[in-house]
Amino acid sequence: MLLYLMQHGASFSKDIDPEEPLSPLGRESVERSCRAMAALSVRPELILASPKLRSRQTAALVAKALNYPETAIVVTESVKAMASPGLILEDLAKNPPASVLIAGHLPHVAKLAAKVCTSGGAGDFVVENSGLTLVQVTNFAPLTGKLLWHAPPQVLHLVGA
Repeated sequence: MLLYLMQHGASFSKDIDPEEPLSPLGRESVERSCRAMAALSVRPELILASPKLRSRQTAALVAKALNYPETAIVVTESVKAMASPGLILEDLAKNPPASVLIAGHLPHVAKLAAKVCTSGGAGDFVVENSGLTLVQVTNFAPLTGKLLWHAPPQVLHLVGA
């Protein structure tokens, strides 16, 4: 299974807006990254988002850019910032799609990449707003996988220019 991991775009702080929606710069960065995703032929079978507004907004922008039906985005607690990466992996293992994109949060997306790519989830992955990491889950039990590529937003913006 291919697992695309994207941290949501930059958002307003709680002081400015308690719902922490994407900021104009965050929205623009996600849109630029989405153009690169389209150019790279990213085609997830499933898009997941957390209940947080900024995650749902990011997932919606990705869906629009990749011609994925926005109504098919699955909103789940299992990709929230502090959720255990094992929760979403357990859910996906039941009926694994060929490819999944998670529009999530730190530290979850970084821990999920580490869990799939390293023994026992050891190691650090640096994930940035609007960047994209692609890992391949080669087996769910025992969990094995590998990093295929990682692109910070600056690289994606060049690709999508």
